[in-house]
Amino acid sequence: MDAETFLLCLSEGLEPWEAVAARARLSVDRARLFARALGEAGYPVLLEESGVGLAPDSLAPQHVLPRLRGRFGRPYRYLGTVTSTQDVLRAWHEAPEGALVVAEHQTRGRGRLGRPWLSSPGNLCFSLLLRRPQPPLLPLRVGVALAQAAGFGLLKWPNDLLSPDGRKLGGILIECEGGRTFVGVGVNVVQAPLPTAAALKEFRAVNRVDLLVAFLSLLEEWLAPPSSVVLQAWQEWDGTLGREVRVHTPTGVVEGVAEAINQEGALLVRTNAGRKSVRVGEVVLPPPPNVVEAQEGQGQAQGRGASEG
Repeated sequence: MDAETFLLCLSEGLEPWEAVAARARLSVDRARLFARALGEAGYPVLLEESGVGLAPDSLAPQHVLPRLRGRFGRPYRYLGTVTSTQDVLRAWHEAPEGALVVAEHQTRGRGRLGRPWLSSPGNLCFSLLLRRPQPPLLPLRVGVALAQAAGFGLLKWPNDLLSPDGRKLGGILIECEGGRTFVGVGVNVVQAPLPTAAALKEFRAVNRVDLLVAFLSLLEEWLAPPSSVVLQAWQEWDGTLGREVRVHTPTGVVEGVAEAINQEGALLVRTNAGRKSVRVGEVVLPPPPNVVEAQEGQGQAQGRGASEG
């Protein structure tokens, strides 16, 4: 037995050392060694003199796998501290479609355009593998699945989940390599790492296992519909269209009113020089009226509010 196998013997909440050791067929001293190793590796292990267990809302396999409703999430790798779930999944060369890497903490998480991505304990960060031709509008499909799983928030083109006051709740990072697509998702569940970010628990009760399981099932469904259906669903959660935007693109800044998203997923912006189509860019939205002026000028930091792969 190793420490990760010992993890499977733990329940949420404290249990007496003797009971856990007996279940794992270990001595109490050996069980203590494994438990300490798990804690040092970043797993949410509760260690007391009286007992051992996992913190509530654990993403350990024994709590997630029995609840999966489709193919996504199998096989499942649950880790403590990693550089990035995207990196771990990319190095897992034999992983089949639907393979999932979940981590409690990332030391070098990243977002779009190579930005650093902060993650905090108790939040949700994971990467899912697709081995199929990338369907059109994939970032929007992932966004719809994420919004529906959270049951809350607004979508900012092309890849962010926002709170009603414009703070970042979650983000999506999609990377491709050699016929594999890595879908990284980060959601602030219990705490926001930056003042310009928000956490779901500020607005509603949420369980990480519920959120993860719902997202995987919904994404599997949303990979199939035609683009027109995806666009219609995305607009039900839209927080971008009809608003003044500043879009940072590889060729410069585009300013105007976001009018629509076309069938290719490009954002159509009405500028003083006419309508422009933006395929790649970072949207900065003005803060809503109820957001304090101190948050103005921090719009670009919204792209670093949650923890992606």
